[in-house]
Amino acid sequence: MSLAEFIRGNHDAIVSEWEAFAATLTPAARGLSRSQLRDHAHEILAAIVADLEVPQAAGEQSEKSKGRGLKHRMEAVGQVHAALRIHDGFKLGQLVAEYRALRASVLRLFEEAGGKDMRQVIRFNEAIDEALVEATNRYIQEMERTRDQFLAILGHDLRNPLSAILMSSALLTTPRGGEDRGEDRTAKVAMRILTSAERMKRMVNDLLDLTRTRLGVGIPISPRPMSLDDLSQGVLAEFQAFNPGRRFDFRSEGDLRGVWDSDRLAQALSNLVGNALQHGAPGGPVAMVARAEAEDVVIEVHNEGPTIPRAQFESIFDPLVRNPELPEEQGSTSLGLGLYITREIVAAHGGTVMVTSTEREGTTFSVRLPRHAVAQDMGEQPEQHGGTGGAAVH
Repeated sequence: MSLAEFIRGNHDAIVSEWEAFAATLTPAARGLSRSQLRDHAHEILAAIVADLEVPQAAGEQSEKSKGRGLKHRMEAVGQVHAALRIHDGFKLGQLVAEYRALRASVLRLFEEAGGKDMRQVIRFNEAIDEALVEATNRYIQEMERTRDQFLAILGHDLRNPLSAILMSSALLTTPRGGEDRGEDRTAKVAMRILTSAERMKRMVNDLLDLTRTRLGVGIPISPRPMSLDDLSQGVLAEFQAFNPGRRFDFRSEGDLRGVWDSDRLAQALSNLVGNALQHGAPGGPVAMVARAEAEDVVIEVHNEGPTIPRAQFESIFDPLVRNPELPEEQGSTSLGLGLYITREIVAAHGGTVMVTSTEREGTTFSVRLPRHAVAQDMGEQPEQHGGTGGAAVH
């Protein structure tokens, strides 16, 4: 029996071993479905079989072993697999480990079945190596692209608050004159400095939270007894103070007491309200509803305005995603981490966040929290659930 015939006949067993190994690559694999764990395994095996069944002369084999072959059947599947694993949060070492495990599984099973076709074993190793090289290259390219994008966004977004601080400081050192009362001007300038510094602080905090999630430790929480009624009204009151011309509506239903991290939930709700302000109808109201449902509590943040393009549905909670249709001055208020961090905070509480967006109903983010959150061991994380539907990205 040739190795190609063996792989075709034992396809399901090989894919099952792939799936079982992928499930051990935590924390990225935690919460993934069976199809997500298997990812591109079917296509990789099919490409390997196709490669093995094509006649190959000695000269072609020599060139291929040096990475200079004319046939690159593994290129596409390697790149696609890498892209999907990056999206699911796998590290480069975990990606490489998958190919190592696949190689070991196939060769072990082939040997146990009495396989002795060493020529095809050599070609199998070449195919695995080709796929691994392509996957690794794609992974590194995506990481470099993300890094460059991140640095560009960070440099751009820090420029505005820094400029405001510099200009405000210059005003404070300028001799006073004119009709303005010195005390009033000083207070306004000081408030501008404070607001800009707070924006920079939020960016730094978002970066720290992004780093925690990328390292696989998740966002830490310290749950304490609290009321979501008081917290929600407090968040809206802060936005009302800085947006006196906007209308903020709040409605509560039922018992909203529970055990959560008030600071983290305030951060999550602030991200959602800020998103609604930025991407909702200009001057339109922002509504928040908090209601008790059996063992859970649900908080909804709603705004009217443009619906979300369907192309954004899959990436709505991804980091470093910003709405390209926004004018520069409106799109530069964040690093594109708000919704991502909101999802991570909610997930740390064992909850979920979802979004719907239609022309008739507007856009609504819904956060569902178990009434009693438990502080997570930093080595473990709850399953994370990305939202479905669409919304403007923060």
